[in-house]
Amino acid sequence: MKQTYFPILTLLLTLTFFTSNVFAQDYVHYKTLTGHTFSVKSIGFSSDGRMLASGDSGGIIRLWNASAGTHRRILIGDLNWVSSVAFSPDGQTLASGSLDHTIRLWDVVIGQHKKTLTGHKDMGWNVLSFNPDGQILASGSLDRTIRLWDVLTGTNKRTLTGHTGSVSSVAFSPDGQILASGSYDNTIRLWDMSTGTNKRTLTGHTDGVSSVAFSPDGQILASGSLDRTIRLWDVVTGQHKKTLIGPNLIWSISFSFDGQILASGSLDHTIRLWDVNTGQHKKTLIGHTGGVSSVAFSSDGQMLASGSLDKTIRLWKLTSPTPPKPTANQVYTNAIRAVMWIVNPEIGEGSGVLLDKKHKLAVTNAHVTGPQNTIDVYFPAPDEKGELIKDRNFYLTSGNVLKRLGYYTKGHVVAKNEKTDLAIIRLDGLPETAREIDWKLTSPITKAGELVYILGNPAKQELWRWTLGEFLNDHGDFLHIQSDVFGGNSGGPVLNKQGILLGIVARSDQLMNAAAIPIRHINRLLSESKVKHSRIRR
Repeated sequence: MKQTYFPILTLLLTLTFFTSNVFAQDYVHYKTLTGHTFSVKSIGFSSDGRMLASGDSGGIIRLWNASAGTHRRILIGDLNWVSSVAFSPDGQTLASGSLDHTIRLWDVVIGQHKKTLTGHKDMGWNVLSFNPDGQILASGSLDRTIRLWDVLTGTNKRTLTGHTGSVSSVAFSPDGQILASGSYDNTIRLWDMSTGTNKRTLTGHTDGVSSVAFSPDGQILASGSLDRTIRLWDVVTGQHKKTLIGPNLIWSISFSFDGQILASGSLDHTIRLWDVNTGQHKKTLIGHTGGVSSVAFSSDGQMLASGSLDKTIRLWKLTSPTPPKPTANQVYTNAIRAVMWIVNPEIGEGSGVLLDKKHKLAVTNAHVTGPQNTIDVYFPAPDEKGELIKDRNFYLTSGNVLKRLGYYTKGHVVAKNEKTDLAIIRLDGLPETAREIDWKLTSPITKAGELVYILGNPAKQELWRWTLGEFLNDHGDFLHIQSDVFGGNSGGPVLNKQGILLGIVARSDQLMNAAAIPIRHINRLLSESKVKHSRIRR
């Protein structure tokens, strides 16, 4: 296996070079959607990318088949211009905010009005965002407040106050723990959703903040402003990372599905595409004859939509048939915050993987948990420079500090299957930086000879280590992989090239043959044990 490392690493370096130096996400005009008789103020894709909603300044909402670019339905009911539209995560409900200071919920399937939410005081726009499980809707308004609504009952759960100017944009982080709000008081506020308190206020814009958006991994917040700039912020530290300078007032921003590209719509009739890593302007999309009020990427990144004051919506498609694959470093960066080090004084050590942040569920091996069913769990912790600490002794000797900062907790077994060597554990706590692993209810297809990535915390070595492997086959109860994993890697994730979970390491031998428990067994254990989790089978 070691003899194959040179071509493997060469391939990864080649992929990294082309990803960083070639703008693979090249969008071209595909279709113009017409029908609105007033300025298009807001657009939004459904979570599956199949449907597009648009609202105009005349109070009309239109639903479109995104892939075909055909009109599906008109929703009429708002008494004034539609300032915001947002689909629920399951795509069944559309929320619309209006200048008549109401919010309406619509059944998308049958096109009927379901509920009207009232409570904002001043006549003005309502900007909207659903949280990831679709149970809460956030709205920001001209009245300087943000309201959190129970979607099922339509009741106002909480009102967030603090902005001294109109709230122009709201966005939930991918894990639903943080709400960001942009305001014409020139600031962005980050709100803790568990307490409703203001975690941090971001300052630096010299004019009103018109739009905010989280990157898909939740690490970066982008803010667009009337001061003609876009600012990128580190969500954890609140530090300003980069400033992107546009040609005119920035009205709307949106991240691509992989977080590598940021699109901005501007008063100068254009859409600009920016490289998030470098902050460089990469391409300008031209065609609108009025200011671009709203931009949105589809969930697969194949399409970009733009709504304009010229009463049209333009669809832009990738020239390449598939989106660019993430690099090895991107896979590692996204996955490492879902990997844990498990220490069990009676048994030894292993690794675990965070499956569900909402319910604080993780998966590991049954042989790691032992009979007592309570284990010590450590999360990746950064030093004062923000770099990952890999020294094992630091974690073992700094329990009190780590517990106070949230990087150490207890895990309790809630489901176990000795035959498949699986255990589901519920954690007492989670750090802010933790993110659940990317996993699916159906097992991803992986072919023999394909590269896989394996993360874990091998015994007597640096923690948070990752290594390459070669997928051999899926046979019986195990995935067979050739890779240099060691004791302690048990319970660590095996990921495909897209960073999606294939399974977790079970064991290995001295000949570099490793066995992993496939994702189907994890799904079965969750189902049979009736452990409540956030993933819903559709």
